[in-house]
Amino acid sequence: MPLFDAVTADHVHLAMQEYDARGATSFLNRYGFGPSRDYVVVHEGRTYDSKAVLGVALKHAEGRPATSSDLSGSKDAAAKILVDLGFEVMTVEDLRRGESATGSWQESTDVGTEDSHAAWALAAREELLETAKTYHAVISTKDLATAVQRRSGIRTSKPAHHWMGSVLARVARDCAERDEPLLSALCINTDGSVGTDYAETVLTVTGQRPADPDVHAADERLKCYQQCDAAGLPSNGGHRALTDKLTASRARARKKYHAEKAATLCPTCQMALPATGICDSCD
Repeated sequence: MPLFDAVTADHVHLAMQEYDARGATSFLNRYGFGPSRDYVVVHEGRTYDSKAVLGVALKHAEGRPATSSDLSGSKDAAAKILVDLGFEVMTVEDLRRGESATGSWQESTDVGTEDSHAAWALAAREELLETAKTYHAVISTKDLATAVQRRSGIRTSKPAHHWMGSVLARVARDCAERDEPLLSALCINTDGSVGTDYAETVLTVTGQRPADPDVHAADERLKCYQQCDAAGLPSNGGHRALTDKLTASRARARKKYHAEKAATLCPTCQMALPATGICDSCD
């Protein structure tokens, strides 16, 4: 596709770095792409949505990203360009059936729940440590679930939300025993949040329930980046940050709250209106 003639492997690497920093869901939403249904790029043990990465690589090459419609003509066009640039590309189906890092697969039903969760927790720690090497990077539950199964060689047909909470709790307890920041804070759900299980985990390992779990997680993530001397970490130590998606959703909620609050005040005396809508003070 001539549109991508200026794109080089370096531009793709820059797009991947942004993908890692934002997290898959935020990255795709920002540039208007959906999750890949056909091909993914595999790079340094991580997977990336092929069309989205190529589209954003164009931004680094020419100043503007390609849109989803720019890549809608052929389902394998983006894959061919990425292969020509030297990247490993797999179909989504092959990835699901693909080889594990151990060279063979075991089913979690054969291994047993306890041993599977223990193995996945060890694999999750390694994956989360890799994530922490990039400032403000996070990893989605979906991507972490895929990674820990490949790293451990133990797979399951159960959805990640049935077992990832247990795995992340094990990771958090291990971090607490090592006197480390909680690596589990780097894993987010589709809303850009650490989810409801995080507060319970923090309560278990510290004895205190965080007032705002996502703010607590942002603090822990910053400590993780600092401990790992993350790429892109400012010399002043950086700052904590909620994910882009969560920041946006909270801003919308605040705007709605203030709008509703303003709408229920008497325009004359600014006192709260009763359910009748008639101000008792000004009637």
